[in-house]
Amino acid sequence: MANKSLLIAGGVCVVLALASFGIVWSTGSNGIDELESIDINDYITDPNTSHTFTFIDEDGAGSFGLYILMDGTYDDVDEDGKTDVCQDVVFKVTDSQGVDVTEDASQLTCLASDVNSEFSDEMLDELPDDGRVIFGYVCATIDSEVEYKCNIGENYTISSEVSIYVFNADEYDLAFLGGFEQLIGSGLFAIAGSCCCGLGGILLLVGLLTGGKPAPMIGHMPQQGMASGMQMQTQTPVQPIGEMPQQQQYEVGTDIDSSSVADTPVSVWDN
Repeated sequence: MANKSLLIAGGVCVVLALASFGIVWSTGSNGIDELESIDINDYITDPNTSHTFTFIDEDGAGSFGLYILMDGTYDDVDEDGKTDVCQDVVFKVTDSQGVDVTEDASQLTCLASDVNSEFSDEMLDELPDDGRVIFGYVCATIDSEVEYKCNIGENYTISSEVSIYVFNADEYDLAFLGGFEQLIGSGLFAIAGSCCCGLGGILLLVGLLTGGKPAPMIGHMPQQGMASGMQMQTQTPVQPIGEMPQQQQYEVGTDIDSSSVADTPVSVWDN
């Protein structure tokens, strides 16, 4: 007889595993869709000589900042360590009061990759072959090597004499982080579901192979009662098989009173 407790526990584990697999499918699918829907160009402004942004640190962990780009390629023909196209280009940053905060809130780099092997702007470019180059950064407070003095909620205007692009790196990375978090969550649910499914299968198998003491059937006399009845039956004398039953024997004349018997024989022919 199967163990009902183990079967129930195993069934619950299997149901939970199936539910977790459903969550895995939904969460993982949403995460993949979110990652596939991210387009870096949505976080890059159109070219202009002036751009205004409100500095917001959404996760409170520091901002990757605003990357300043311009048209060109990462060439360093004169090998001076500077990208040729941005050597003579500058930009200015002002706050909402019109105060020039370029020195405190930004950094102009224009570092080429051919000479500066440790770091170059191209290393941070998500689209290095799109005909645009990075040559500066604004409010990249997550950078531990440079101290950017930017106030959350402040409006900053980035301006230049040439057309520039501004890439909001912080918002872009946070969008990717959201998709990856869903994939990680689906992975954890998948691990939990697999463990639960395995445990449920084991419990079901053990439950089918084991069980408790079977209950006595209706009308079936327990062995103890049978033994008692058999003892009672053995107390009655049993006639051996093959022997005829003994009958009481009588002797002729044993019970006749001799005084009532006539001494003289009577003949039936006298009359």
